[in-house]
Amino acid sequence: MNDKQFKTESIKHPEHNCTKKAIELYVFIDPLCKNCWDFSTLLKKFHLEYGQYFSTTFIPVNRYYTTKQLLEKRPSPLSFVWEKTASRSDILCDDHLWIDNKELYPYYSAIAIKAAELQGRIAGVNYLKKLQEYYFLMDYDITNKDVLIQCAKDIEIDVNEFIEDLHSPLSIKAFQCDIKVTKEMHVTEIPSVVFFNENIEEEGLKVSGLENYQTYVNLLQLMHNEKVEKRNLPVLLDFIRFQPFVTIDELCTIYEKTTQQIELELKKLILLRKVKKIVQKDNIYFQYLDITIF
Repeated sequence: MNDKQFKTESIKHPEHNCTKKAIELYVFIDPLCKNCWDFSTLLKKFHLEYGQYFSTTFIPVNRYYTTKQLLEKRPSPLSFVWEKTASRSDILCDDHLWIDNKELYPYYSAIAIKAAELQGRIAGVNYLKKLQEYYFLMDYDITNKDVLIQCAKDIEIDVNEFIEDLHSPLSIKAFQCDIKVTKEMHVTEIPSVVFFNENIEEEGLKVSGLENYQTYVNLLQLMHNEKVEKRNLPVLLDFIRFQPFVTIDELCTIYEKTTQQIELELKKLILLRKVKKIVQKDNIYFQYLDITIF
């Protein structure tokens, strides 16, 4: 995206705000939304370079999808979803709905995120990231209960507890709270990010839709009382080492390099047997090659 004038909207602090760092980001995303998947790469870069200044709270927002839209990774407008989702969420505890009511399936991914979150904030974040990888890189149906459970196994949280929490009133209530926050902050585009500073008397600033990376950096500087300093990115191999897998597009975005430059570096790492290339369906991604010598 080109540098362009973007609109921000003043937002009051939510009642349950619990900022620990100078800046708190409320990130509204839909795990089935392609723009949110693209934004997750920008956010990863943002954390690497400026994560010392802010913490992140994710608010999963599931828009209403038809079967056709699910297959095409194309959502419906968000404008009418708040009430529709809220009216349905009261009955989602009923176990038979996993099988009998496919119209409700898209909401289960958001509830599953809240179920994972009951085991800790980091568990919730890791679960969200894994869901997105399942959907966009592996083409898994993340509205399927078995897939949701497998995702919990992959991030190594307590699976039995997760299954129990999938239908727990606590997960449903957390999901309903997210719907309420989404509505109160007038979120009508996904992704949206609201910046709050540590002064709860001051209003936050909301950026609606996917913006260029510098937009988020500029807002961080605007909301912070002192000049922010950018950290150096890790070398490419170290970054790959701590990711489940990466794509060339993701590396190009984070390191601000061309496809050719990233491909050349990856080829060198493959020859050194530090990284392996994985082809799955129409997707190509790269993974750290952990070789243990006995």
